[in-house]
Amino acid sequence: MAVLALARMTFADGLRQPLTWLAAGLGIALIALSYFFGMFNFETQDRLRMLCTAGVAVTVLTSLFLAVVGASISIHDELASRTALTLFAKPVSRGSYLVGKALGIWLVVTLIAGLLALAHGVAVLLAAWTQFEEISPNTGFSNDLWVPWGRLIAAHLLGLAHSAVLTCLAAVLALRLPLIANILTCFAIFILGHLLFGLGWTGATVIPALALFNVDDSLQLVQQTLSWTYCGISFIYASLFCAGTLLLGLATFARQDIP
Repeated sequence: MAVLALARMTFADGLRQPLTWLAAGLGIALIALSYFFGMFNFETQDRLRMLCTAGVAVTVLTSLFLAVVGASISIHDELASRTALTLFAKPVSRGSYLVGKALGIWLVVTLIAGLLALAHGVAVLLAAWTQFEEISPNTGFSNDLWVPWGRLIAAHLLGLAHSAVLTCLAAVLALRLPLIANILTCFAIFILGHLLFGLGWTGATVIPALALFNVDDSLQLVQQTLSWTYCGISFIYASLFCAGTLLLGLATFARQDIP
């Protein structure tokens, strides 16, 4: 199937890019720094809350960077160098090309986000075991320390939905916008998507409601519940927005001349 073949090629190409592993290394370093910064706080529970939210934020921002830059560079370069014309002569439909590229880039993001989530889990586990103190004979897990493991998993999964939305947007915009303009536009949408969530569903159909995937409050407050129903609705919204974005992109791409 053309979509899967293109996705596999894009995924392999993304893993060969030094920028991908540079972003992953930087993300792991930032998670490690978040652990050490937590040692300067007074209350152990507050330190752990900070580490939980910081690790999720680092993963989301790294995913954002890889999704936007990866989609922009991959698609823009192939269109600019006319490599895409070779693919269309296979024949590969433009719809398969767009979906395959977006899927392959998102798989790269998913792999790196998974590595960062694993590093984050190790950091939280270490913090819960040591209470941010030096390892000693008295080191061990405390029953008084609240570790939101289930909510952490949900937060990282919602981060993948967040990155899927931005990957599709970046892929579609890369068909029309120059490289730098596409990257700047996607980062502007990222900011607006978190600031304009108060517009409700009307605004969420134009600018993605990215704040929907932000569950920092549930990581900070015990009484702030996070249900799997909420997560399911968020995943459905992300799927619908991605599908709508790709369909709109295909509608314009089908009539676009590649110089």
